[in-house]
Amino acid sequence: MKTLIQTQKNLLTVAVVAALSVTGPRSRAEDKPTATKSAKAELPPLQLTVDVPPHWRPFLSDDLAEAFASRLAAIFRRQGYAGEVRFLDRDDPKPGEPVLAVRLINWRIGRTDHAECTFSASLNREGQEHSLGVFENTLLVWNNRLNRWDLADALGDVADGALRDLSTKLSQEDLVPGFSAKKK
Repeated sequence: MKTLIQTQKNLLTVAVVAALSVTGPRSRAEDKPTATKSAKAELPPLQLTVDVPPHWRPFLSDDLAEAFASRLAAIFRRQGYAGEVRFLDRDDPKPGEPVLAVRLINWRIGRTDHAECTFSASLNREGQEHSLGVFENTLLVWNNRLNRWDLADALGDVADGALRDLSTKLSQEDLVPGFSAKKK
């Protein structure tokens, strides 16, 4: 009985990761060259690292990091960021360009049917490290008969909410050039 439950958890985890990795646009896609020089070309790219806790399933950690990075790039774009977000999968950061380091703490459906996303973030810019704090978001998942796509949507929604808070903080504190002037 215990093996069956563990197998079901593994299948659910693989399905959720697969759904998360196909729902958002890829941040690694190359942009088509344009004839005019855009604001995006003038800004240094924001390098992004996503650290997944070591106790999570190792074969899924790369996929989770890439799915989270893709969501971050999409949310930043929607929040008015004009620059490029470059996800560093295994690459070393280039010196002289800002590096946003995200450490996933929790991104799951909890035991109380809450979708939870918690992460910490820091920005290394011009040789100075700026701790941005901990960002979190939760969402109650009401229906127990949700399929894997609904669970993936719930996980995506909580990540998006926390990432919007991060982009708002970066925009308000003017730590990363490229956000449109939407100060509160």
